[in-house]
Amino acid sequence: MKKGERLVIIGCGGVGGPAAMLSRKLMPEIDITVIREEDRFIVR
Repeated sequence: MKKGERLVIIGCGGVGGPAAMLSRKLMPEIDITVIREEDRFIVR
């Protein structure tokens, strides 16, 4: 991927979390967004 591109990962329970961490290590120049379901909306 090129610098400035975005990667969106849906889900964090199964392989979404590890995929996001590995993507950050392999492609530090891109923006990574993880979308996950929560019981209550919390701004992090």
